Amino acid sequence: DLDQKFVFMNNQRIYRTSAVSSSMIGVLVSFVVIFIATRKLHLAFFATVSIFSVLISVIGAVTIAGWTLGVIEAILFGILAGFSVDYVIHLAHAYSHAEGDVEERVMAAYAEMGTSVFSGMLTSVVASIPLFFCT
Repeated sequence: DLDQKFVFMNNQRIYRTSAVSSSMIGVLVSFVVIFIATRKLHLAFFATVSIFSVLISVIGAVTIAGWTLGVIEAILFGILAGFSVDYVIHLAHAYSHAEGDVEERVMAAYAEMGTSVFSGMLTSVVASIPLFFCT
């Protein structure tokens, strides 16, 4: 029984290490991709902060839900930055090409890409509904 506890503790350490490293690599790659796409350092920074905030929010929700860190959760944290960058990069790119002051550029970015980004999010959510019935 004590051996199983040590195996569990070692697995938890491995899951935590892989979840943190893969999510940080994802955030770093996201920053590079957004910087290349927009060619604006401040825009890439704020977009990366947005992606990091999504990551922290999901980690908080998983913690509040009382889930233990397992293989699936570790993989989830690894791919979460990739899911987040899809929406953020479209809005950042539209913002960088918009004209006007900050408020006008934000409104233009939402007007140009808001429907597409929302549709992509809705597609991802609807496609994941069958997974709720898996055991």
